[in-house]
Amino acid sequence: MIDLKRAKILVVDDNPRVRSFLKSALEGAGFSYVEAEDGWTALLLVEEECPDLVVLDILLGDERMGGLDVCKKIREKGIRTPIIFLTIKDRAEEPYFMRRAFQLGGDDYISKREELRRIEQRMGISPSELLERKSDIDELLARIKIRLQQVDSRQEFDGYLRIDLLSRLVEVKREGQWQEVRLTSTEQSVLEALLRKLGHPVGKVELMSTAGVDGEGSLQNHIMRLRRKLEPDPGSPQYILTYHGIGYRFGNT
Repeated sequence: MIDLKRAKILVVDDNPRVRSFLKSALEGAGFSYVEAEDGWTALLLVEEECPDLVVLDILLGDERMGGLDVCKKIREKGIRTPIIFLTIKDRAEEPYFMRRAFQLGGDDYISKREELRRIEQRMGISPSELLERKSDIDELLARIKIRLQQVDSRQEFDGYLRIDLLSRLVEVKREGQWQEVRLTSTEQSVLEALLRKLGHPVGKVELMSTAGVDGEGSLQNHIMRLRRKLEPDPGSPQYILTYHGIGYRFGNT
């Protein structure tokens, strides 16, 4: 499960005042904050920063790479990071955007208040000023926490490997039967660190720090033992993959 005290949130919005307020609110709630002002930057940061959740605006000021496009490309890469849309596109008045957001793999959709649209269009007041209303930011923070807590603890890969992070149960299917695999505490910590960033490379230093491993040689030994226990063919791994010069990632693609 994701540690809420360490969770990294990527905010994608072309309005600097909205980003500034959300930065203060998210950091005040204990989250780590990363931001992007356009869709192209967002795609790079999803790969480089491996956020635990993305707060994404639909209108990013670029017809070639709006929020819906960003969501689509993230999912096409096989990245399952939760995505919450935060947008002035009202669910009732413009339901197309909400339907499309969920069709493309979005996890949640929050409309900024109708007053936001009216104020922004008719009075020229920045959206961030309305977002500062306590009810608005409280809803967003609540949705973020719920989505982070709902990240699946139990995952199955190819009908062969099954992992439950909550119970720390790891099983492989041999001869048609699920069999429990016993991992050491260090092996479990390494595996959990890789699964928390499923599909993303995790640096060697981060893995060593998270698992309490002293030195790259020791980390390599733990990786080798994990492969022997989990991979159908340890010599040609399909789950615990090496990213040369960086570290490792967990993924079956």
